Amino acid sequence: MSPPDAADAEPGIIATIRADIGATRGLAAVAAVVMVVWIAFQWGFGNDALLPTFVSRAFDGVDDGDSWSRGLVAVGAAGLTGALFWGVTQTIDAVVVLTGAGLLPRTVERIGRSLRSKGWVTPWADMSWSTRWGIAYLAGASAVALVDVLATGTPGIARRRPMVATAVVLSAGTVGLVSAAVAAAAMVALRIPATEGAAEVFIRVARNPFTWLGLFGAIFLIGHLRSGDGDSSPDTSSA
Repeated sequence: MSPPDAADAEPGIIATIRADIGATRGLAAVAAVVMVVWIAFQWGFGNDALLPTFVSRAFDGVDDGDSWSRGLVAVGAAGLTGALFWGVTQTIDAVVVLTGAGLLPRTVERIGRSLRSKGWVTPWADMSWSTRWGIAYLAGASAVALVDVLATGTPGIARRRPMVATAVVLSAGTVGLVSAAVAAAAMVALRIPATEGAAEVFIRVARNPFTWLGLFGAIFLIGHLRSGDGDSSPDTSSA
């Protein structure tokens, strides 16, 4: 069999990405840069570091450390703050990712075709509710949107508005419940003399975003070093 004609060969993925980026002009190019910056914030440590800071400040700003009724209101404020913060950032995230997918049509089509051929992506319409919740909560509404784009091969925001709204509710609602649960534990601890001091320290530490940036950064670094050690380990399998 003769080799395929070079003219008919599909370009490499890097060449495809370069072609998509090279085709952007003006506002589209600016949007592409904004998309990269936002994804670095949202998929990095930015939103994770700010969430506990906002939640703890909302709780501390309402709770008086004494009244149970005031404490319950503070728990509600913490849960609502967590849900609102997560809902806003997740909505922006989904819109940015869907817009970015529209700016890179060749890249999205090629990656999606490869993933579909392996059965690695499933459209939103075919997902179970547990899968929808898992992706939305653990990876974010943008991940749900991106998976659907890659699975269907059709980018776009308008037809995915109900899907994005549902994913945001699943994600933000869960974050709000978790925030309220943590705040409730802190509220009770503040009213028990034996744990009051520890609870006050916890709240002070949680209010500082550098605490979480340092924590997530350390986790990332440890994971990276362990991954490097695993890659450099010798192959002991028999020939």
